[in-house]
Amino acid sequence: MRVSVVLLWFCLSCVQLQRADDQLTVGDEQGEQLEVGDEQEEQIEFTQSQIEELKKQNTVAEGSADSVEATGEENSIRRKVAFSYALGLNGNLGPHSNGVIVPFRRRITDVGKTYNTVTGVFTAPFRGVYYFRFNLRGSSFFYSLAVCLYKNRQKILDVTKSPRGWYKYAVGGSTLLLRKGDHVYVVLRSGSQIHDNSDNHCTFTGFLLFPM
Repeated sequence: MRVSVVLLWFCLSCVQLQRADDQLTVGDEQGEQLEVGDEQEEQIEFTQSQIEELKKQNTVAEGSADSVEATGEENSIRRKVAFSYALGLNGNLGPHSNGVIVPFRRRITDVGKTYNTVTGVFTAPFRGVYYFRFNLRGSSFFYSLAVCLYKNRQKILDVTKSPRGWYKYAVGGSTLLLRKGDHVYVVLRSGSQIHDNSDNHCTFTGFLLFPM
């Protein structure tokens, strides 16, 4: 079962993996590690709180898989997925010595409750084609604005802006075919900085185009 594979993947993540040029780290706590990337091997560290949250998601997914499948209008309602979150920060995020998953925590819209503000990760509730878009702002004279979109361990795209000392935006989007349990998230690369305030300049949005 795919859910069991995902759970096993995170449980085994405490094993130290081969270090890469660019290491992805979440939070200041010492977390467990998970290999990321295909062409360029990278690592990502999850804090204990994030791992516990992912385990909860897997437990819920296993329960839903064993339940009777809904039909008609009920099934149609359950298959609606759309979210949009802002960073929820008044100030700067970064720079960090390693990359970090960007935790968007200010809810704008969340239909289906598929985005986790603790882990910063979207989890596909079922197989389908989804669209994702991020918009991040930087304003530093010294630090670049470099962000990536990831699907599980695969980097989908990378947007980089050089430091200029005035506002600049990193914008990217992609349409992805996901299986149930696949993860999508945004990473702020090492040495980069983003800036946000109550105007919600930094956002992450995703929605289901159609199930498969």
